[in-house]
Amino acid sequence: MKNRINHIAWLLGLTFIFAACDKTEPDFFDKDANGAYFDYGYAADFDKVVNFSEHIVGAPDVITVNLKVRLLGYIMNEERSLAIKTKEIEGYEPADVTIEKVVFANKEYEKDVEVMVKRPAAEDVMYGICIYLDGSGDIGTGIEGKSEINLYVTEAYEKPGVWYSHIDTYLGDWSKEKQIFLANHTGNDHFYSALYDNNLGMHNFDMIKNLNISAVNALLAQEPAEPIIVELPILKENEYPAYTKPYFWDEYKEYLGAFSASKFCRITTMLGGSNTKDIAALYASDAALQTMQEQAGELHKKDVFDMLNEYYNIALMGYPISQYKDIFWVEIKNNVTYTMRIPYWWEDNKGYGTGAIVKRYFGEYNADKYQFMLKTMLREDGAENFIAESIFPFTYDKENDTYAWDNSPFGTKQLAGEERLKECYRIIKAANDKRPASRKFDIPEVEID
Repeated sequence: MKNRINHIAWLLGLTFIFAACDKTEPDFFDKDANGAYFDYGYAADFDKVVNFSEHIVGAPDVITVNLKVRLLGYIMNEERSLAIKTKEIEGYEPADVTIEKVVFANKEYEKDVEVMVKRPAAEDVMYGICIYLDGSGDIGTGIEGKSEINLYVTEAYEKPGVWYSHIDTYLGDWSKEKQIFLANHTGNDHFYSALYDNNLGMHNFDMIKNLNISAVNALLAQEPAEPIIVELPILKENEYPAYTKPYFWDEYKEYLGAFSASKFCRITTMLGGSNTKDIAALYASDAALQTMQEQAGELHKKDVFDMLNEYYNIALMGYPISQYKDIFWVEIKNNVTYTMRIPYWWEDNKGYGTGAIVKRYFGEYNADKYQFMLKTMLREDGAENFIAESIFPFTYDKENDTYAWDNSPFGTKQLAGEERLKECYRIIKAANDKRPASRKFDIPEVEID
């Protein structure tokens, strides 16, 4: 059947090539004529092809094709009907079309006739129908050779010519299902055209990568009723794709911990996953579960380090510390040794003055010291409520480009700002004084009012 379609396409192509310059003009104009004709100038215009594969978005069952019709003769001051009918084309199953009654209003001499074309019953089959001016209405036929149009209808999908290179890498192998999904996802039947810059003669890398990210996110946003059949590649961690949390992540959160795009990529690669079609089953497999259990400790440590990094990076955004938990939060555990990151306000690399305040109470930064401070306040505040940055309750004053005391209340005493800092110092100092003399760091003696 595909050979037949290719044969038809070849014939139509020849028609377009050899007839493109064969322009047919009306050879007469009769003032007494009362006829109509299809208003096209080239022979190729009288063979039209409708491919439903170019009309994916919205999955229309009917496509409207407009045919230009023009009257021959003087304009008349009366309403007239035009009879347009259909007949089969030899060798083709008939296409299913509907043509509404055509009426030319008073003084109207040209119009677009709407032909409603129904989606064909089977894919990869070429259907056909001849639409002709019958001449049995108020208006007869006008010009020989311009009274019939052959309309061919199919739904046949083919790999776009630009689908290679970066598109193959970031969107994977072409398939009909993938083209349909991406067309609906982008809302553009010809989405692939934007992925190639004809002027530069090269693919648009950023658009292709961004389409992968948005499409993967859409596919993995919620558990599908049917298995995912679209194979989109999962990118590598070092490509920093902005993936969002897939629907199955929380099921394994005990092992995976807090979601991050880089972790998702890293774990997927570690488990041997590569695309959206197989990924959910991959995570649910016994082998993957065992791997996640084995890696859970390291994943958790990485989560805590990422959290401390995030808190450092958002310090100058002006968020109150009470909102940090909504931005990124991982529970710190007392029995785990972590890799630390110096808090922004302790480092104070812009010289706002917070560094001097922190050092007055806690001395110079030391990673072991900071870990001890975190775990001491963790026991005091409770693991579910403790936010690492609350030991240093500063916030950024954007208006004055300096720091301010954060007024968010924390801890069992619900203290904020400077009072919270002093209370943390009392608790941490007392805990440190109970430690052996062989300790590697110390907390300064400070008189507090």
